[in-house]
Amino acid sequence: MQQVFHIEGMHCAACVDRVNKALATLAQHVHVTLEPPQARLQVDAPLSLEHVQTALQKVGDYRAVPIVA
Repeated sequence: MQQVFHIEGMHCAACVDRVNKALATLAQHVHVTLEPPQARLQVDAPLSLEHVQTALQKVGDYRAVPIVA
């Protein structure tokens, strides 16, 4: 299953790298982009927003907002 999050606080390629590394601990596959600022996570079971926020807070001032398709 895929979950998509808008990532607030990303401004550069270094931000993308930090967010990617943080979220890689939660999912089998992660794709983070700067334009648009979002992360696509391939997971077996849905992740809670709290788990995603906690992982992001460890690497910077980032905040995830779920994108519902």
